[in-house]
This record gives sequence, C-alpha cells and structure tokens, in this order.
Amino acid sequence: MARAFIGSVECQVQVDKDLGDSWAVTVVPPRPRKGEQALASRVVKLQGEDRDKVTAGALEILQKHGQIDKFEL
Repeated sequence: MARAFIGSVECQVQVDKDLGDSWAVTVVPPRPRKGEQALASRVVKLQGEDRDKVTAGALEILQKHGQIDKFEL
C-alpha cells in the first residue's frame, strides 16, 4: 500500500474508482492528537486504466505542487 508524508507525518493513501475510468487518489493524514492542528486531506482525480500508474501519477503531482514531501509505493 502506498504511503505519503507531509513533513514527518505519515499519511494513508486511498485510491477509489470513480465514474468510468476516473480515479480519486486521496492522501489522508492521521487524526491529530489533543492540542495539535489538523492537516487537510489532499485529493487528485485522474483518468486511467491502471490503478498503480494512476496512484504514482497522482502522488507525483502532489509532490511537485508541494502538497506532500515524499511518497512510497
């Protein structure tokens, strides 16, 4: 399963099939502990037939736009 990092915070990556050949790739940060500020989820929608390629492409887009720091597939 893919993982993304916002700073040092490890986030889950969810990949959901949307309508047709569209995919929604969501980076979901963990719930904040008491006193910590919550991080917002990041979502990218892409079209493609290959789930793995769509996941990699979406995470590359988020990294290039400074929304995540790094990712692992």
